[in-house]
Amino acid sequence: MGIIRARRKSETRVLLLEAGLRVFAERGVELGSLDEVADAAGFTKGAIYRQFPSKGAFLLALFEQYAAVARAGPGARRAPWFVPLTLEFAARAVRDPLLRRRLAVVLREAPVGGSPEGLLLRALARLLATPPAAP
Repeated sequence: MGIIRARRKSETRVLLLEAGLRVFAERGVELGSLDEVADAAGFTKGAIYRQFPSKGAFLLALFEQYAAVARAGPGARRAPWFVPLTLEFAARAVRDPLLRRRLAVVLREAPVGGSPEGLLLRALARLLATPPAAP
């Protein structure tokens, strides 16, 4: 793959992930669609599937992007999508043991600070650290 093509592919991926952060923060993972993400990024849904094999793979990449911002500290967490997506991932983590473990690690590694976002992360870390109640 040529340098220009590789750069274009990388830029497309970044634009799709940025759009995904916004769309899923606004609409939630269940209601947000890949069509909406592609449209928000200025692409077709095919562009998403050229980058990611499935919605699950896209969501995993989205979670990794979210995790990087959470670990970056208070300044990065001021993005308008950060708190809604934090709550979205936390709600899903309550029902998904793998996501629960992954999110718990991210929350433990995130610097807290005194910002509202940091306090939210600390509270969620405590919540996710406790084992789920038996049915």
